[in-house]
Amino acid sequence: MGFLIIFFVGLVLTAITFVIGELFDLGDASADTGGEVGHGGGASPLSSRIVFVFVTAFGGFGYIASVMDWALWAQALAAIVGGLGVSAGTFFLIVVPMARQQSTVTVRESDFIDLTGEVTAEIPENGLGRVTVIAPSSGARVSHAARSANGMRIPFGTEVKVIHAGQGTVTVVPSTASGIAPFPTSKEQKS
Repeated sequence: MGFLIIFFVGLVLTAITFVIGELFDLGDASADTGGEVGHGGGASPLSSRIVFVFVTAFGGFGYIASVMDWALWAQALAAIVGGLGVSAGTFFLIVVPMARQQSTVTVRESDFIDLTGEVTAEIPENGLGRVTVIAPSSGARVSHAARSANGMRIPFGTEVKVIHAGQGTVTVVPSTASGIAPFPTSKEQKS
């Protein structure tokens, strides 16, 4: 009966953590990196999800062994081996691949500098519009609030180059490939 109680407690806690997230910080490396997996950290086998999966499997395998009238030492061994097997499988087959996938879509603002993109919402004079670029780390299309470097209007569909990124916006200049002359450099402005 004890294994059955352990199984149901583990099952409830596992369900809660998969719905609302980690309950406890039990060595989850993503907490140390500000939620960015892949920066010196990664998924942890001591995360509450994996611990609760172990508890659930421990109770389930122990209960099955007790129903089969195995000796107490065999029930405990089955519970431990089953718990370790299921939690290891969950960690290596589900959690680690998900952490790797998450790390490939982490994009820093500095990654956008020197990228070419397209104006997807016109940038008005001295105002904000939107620019879409392809993130180099993942190949995903990323849209950002954007302003013109010289405060001039940049129409929809114009190809632009990102020259600065920060605080949720990017600063852009029209690229020469778009048919609009680029902003003059400081040397050209002096002559």
